Amino acid sequence: MLPRWTLRWLVAVLAGSLGLAALASAGGAQTTGNAVAAAQTQLDQAQQQAQQAAQAVANTNAQQANVAAQITANQAKIAQVQAQIPLLKAEEAKLRLTLQQRAAALYVSNGPLGGYDSFLPDPSLAQASRQVLANDAARRDHKNAQTLAAIAVQLAQNEQTLQAQQASLQQSQAQLNQLAAQEQVQQALMTQRVAAANQALTQAKELGVFEVAGSQPVLGPSVLTGPQMAAWIRSQNYSPNIETTIDDLANIYVEEGNAEGVRGDVAFAQAVVETGGFESAPNNNYAGMGWCDSCSSGTNFPTPRDGVRAQIQHLLNYADPNSTAAQLHNPPSPYWYGMNPIQAASNFDTFFAKGWAPTWEQMGHGNWATDPNYSGKVLHIYSEMVAFAQGGG
Repeated sequence: MLPRWTLRWLVAVLAGSLGLAALASAGGAQTTGNAVAAAQTQLDQAQQQAQQAAQAVANTNAQQANVAAQITANQAKIAQVQAQIPLLKAEEAKLRLTLQQRAAALYVSNGPLGGYDSFLPDPSLAQASRQVLANDAARRDHKNAQTLAAIAVQLAQNEQTLQAQQASLQQSQAQLNQLAAQEQVQQALMTQRVAAANQALTQAKELGVFEVAGSQPVLGPSVLTGPQMAAWIRSQNYSPNIETTIDDLANIYVEEGNAEGVRGDVAFAQAVVETGGFESAPNNNYAGMGWCDSCSSGTNFPTPRDGVRAQIQHLLNYADPNSTAAQLHNPPSPYWYGMNPIQAASNFDTFFAKGWAPTWEQMGHGNWATDPNYSGKVLHIYSEMVAFAQGGG
């Protein structure tokens, strides 16, 4: 048997070891928690910076499109003016020749008449008839002179217009070249920031940032039904201003969401936030698509289903890093990804923020919206809808 003091020493050592282990465990948990929080913050910042860089590129592309349209309009105007100038000059030459012939005929009439001249009245006619013809010829001379003067003015104006349009064309072309150079710089910055965001995303996944208990995944089946969501809208006394019924629209969200494996019910809650309960949803745009902090308008969708489909597919792109156009239940929305099917598929597949927001908690900070509280607003609406449904509403 060990001496009593030895037992006391062993107990003390064991107790100390257990205490140190407990402290180490608590410290480790705190360290892990701090690391997760830091990773989340770093991820939010990196993604926001990448989104800002992408928006700068998009803005420059839009400016380039506007300038290119101006160039096309200028070129059309120049072509129109250039086409008018030879016609006006031909008419001017014709009138000048007529007036020159008339002047020559009048000059000849002051001397001996050498024969019949079509520009002078026939001397064999009666005096009254000759006077009528002379007056008519004078009126034609006056009218021709006025027309000639008007043509001269028009030619001068066309020349001025041509010079102005050519100067504008040169200026627009210089602006377009400047924007192209600017886009290259912005594109390089965007590439760097997207790479940094993807690196931060990888670190966040390794630390389990997206595995926080209670987080709401973007992907999955709808929990709420269309009738339940429509009933909640009516319970809130909203006045939807949409092209279909709220019941039909709610069902479309469930159908389109289930087709692509996206939570259509949470997407519906997102639309409620974006549109104020569907009271402001112009052109079937229910999720602020195409709107930005400096944009004057958003994307137009011809039907309610088109608006919902584009929203659902874009959510899929944000949530699934492996999403591809080939795997979609429906072709990529032509109104969001492009009218050319091949280009639309390419745009879907190369979305720079693919997989950046697998949970709704990752929305905001540039992902879909700049508002850092964006996800909280969406999930608050969703929780209200769930509570209403569970309460028998």
